[in-house]
Amino acid sequence: MASVKSREYIRDLESKFLRNDLPELKTGQKIKVWTKYKEKDKEREVPFEGIVISVRGSGTNKTFTVRNTTSGVQVDRIFPYHSPYIVRIEILQDSPRKKAKLYHQQF
Repeated sequence: MASVKSREYIRDLESKFLRNDLPELKTGQKIKVWTKYKEKDKEREVPFEGIVISVRGSGTNKTFTVRNTTSGVQVDRIFPYHSPYIVRIEILQDSPRKKAKLYHQQF
C-alpha cells in the first residue's frame, strides 16, 4: 500500500501537467474541440464538433468522449482533457441531459 507521502508526491507531480484554461464539460453539451496536427514541418488546427457523451476520470487521467454524426455515420472520439494537443474547446450549446453517460442516445 502506498504511503501518504508518496501519494502527495504523485499529486504534486501531476499538478504541473493539469490545465485550467479549458471549460468544465458536462454530458449533453454540444462542443467544438480544436486540436493541433503536425504534418512534416507545418502545424495546423483541426476542429471536431459533436456532443459530449461521457466525461470520466480525474486528474491527468480525465477524458471526455465526443460523438459526431457525418453522413449518417456516428464517430466517437476520446480526448484526454489535459492534453497539450488540445488548443481550445468551445461550448456551442448547453443541453439539459441528466444522465452521466449518453452511449445509447441517437442524435
